[in-house]
Amino acid sequence: MDFQAYLQQLSELDKLKRVKACVNSRLELAALCRREFTKDNGGHALLFEQVSNSPFSVAANLFGSAQRASLLLHSASFDHFSDKLKTLLQQKTGSVAERLRFTKTTENTFLTAQTDLQFDPDFALTNLPAIQSWPGEGGRYLNLSMALTQHPQTGRRNLGLYRAQLIDSARLALNFAPGSGAAEHLAVAAKEQQPLPISLILGSDPALLWVAAAPLPDGCDDFAFSRALFAPDLQLTVGFSQPLSVPADAEIVIEGQIMPGETATEGPFGNHSGQYVSRSDCPVMQVTAIRHRPQPVFPTTVVGPPPSENIYLAKANEILLRQMLKIDYPQIRDLQMPLETIFHGVALLAVKPQSQADNKELLYALWQMSPLSRSRLLVLLDEDINLSSASSSWWRTINCLQNQRIYQDNGRIAIDATGVTPSSLVVEDRQTRELLQRRRDEYAL
Repeated sequence: MDFQAYLQQLSELDKLKRVKACVNSRLELAALCRREFTKDNGGHALLFEQVSNSPFSVAANLFGSAQRASLLLHSASFDHFSDKLKTLLQQKTGSVAERLRFTKTTENTFLTAQTDLQFDPDFALTNLPAIQSWPGEGGRYLNLSMALTQHPQTGRRNLGLYRAQLIDSARLALNFAPGSGAAEHLAVAAKEQQPLPISLILGSDPALLWVAAAPLPDGCDDFAFSRALFAPDLQLTVGFSQPLSVPADAEIVIEGQIMPGETATEGPFGNHSGQYVSRSDCPVMQVTAIRHRPQPVFPTTVVGPPPSENIYLAKANEILLRQMLKIDYPQIRDLQMPLETIFHGVALLAVKPQSQADNKELLYALWQMSPLSRSRLLVLLDEDINLSSASSSWWRTINCLQNQRIYQDNGRIAIDATGVTPSSLVVEDRQTRELLQRRRDEYAL
């Protein structure tokens, strides 16, 4: 399913609205998106057919509801997506990393010369309908460009979702997250004093947006994972000016390279914390070629304080984390991540009964070597608590708060709120429940 096929699917389901009025990519477009995704059920996806100072149309609010995010994931629902993940993971044995280390099929099997991507020598970055979402931001951004890089020594690929600020007609400031695959690749290239080739992919199979943001283990090839879970027919095409193969069905591909040591100030940018953030040492991408389809659609998303549509991509990450953690840490029975804090990795974990020492060991293991290593808050709870009920979870946590079961590490907090004896719980007895069931017609309530 390519990007425009996804938009067509949304249109047929009456989940897409077309905006024919010309809108400005600075502030106006983002403000319209915010008003749409705060409606019931996340409103509609939006297709802006005319955007000022750009020949391209813009698609936004693509995954601002559970239904649209499920469709993006080639699934009927999040439960369906969870089942697909579970089935994929159960096809092998071993750790999660071992199960997701797919045998990489010969690259030529998936290479094709058939692509609508055409090189446009006259097209500049400033012609793109990149958006400014908030009044205090330092410029216009690509917020849904998938950055493709390759390890200079091993050849291992990484697909990441990083914001990119337009500097001028041929340069971008790319905000690689510390510890990300792209940051690792750039560090290796810097040691070798070589430029790092990079391609930014806008549009393609929409499931790749989630793959690029998913907390996959090291050694999992993003394209191989996508083929296994979503699209076995995903094809790549060779780069035009850089040695990186990109999805043949992409809408727009921006190719370039990063020279080690060349940095710029990025921001301010209004992010999910509700505050503006800046970075003074952001890597700079020098563009060497821009290719696009004849009539491409430019994808974007509006970032900011909750509610925002990107929480639904993060919710899909939660589903993956739940399945992965159950394999590597079988004492974990369930996981839920409150939406408002999901980008900080706050996790509620139901665990099997075990000693306080074992729980402490689990918490530090999660901080040291799991996808929850950056979580600012971890809470362990007994299995009787319904984690999907935030009120029940926090009620139990506060009632079980004990100084010796609170752990801190480098600004992170963990709370062990387990150990409640089932016999001490205040619950109705079985006889009373059965009595009420027998006499329910008499009560007429």
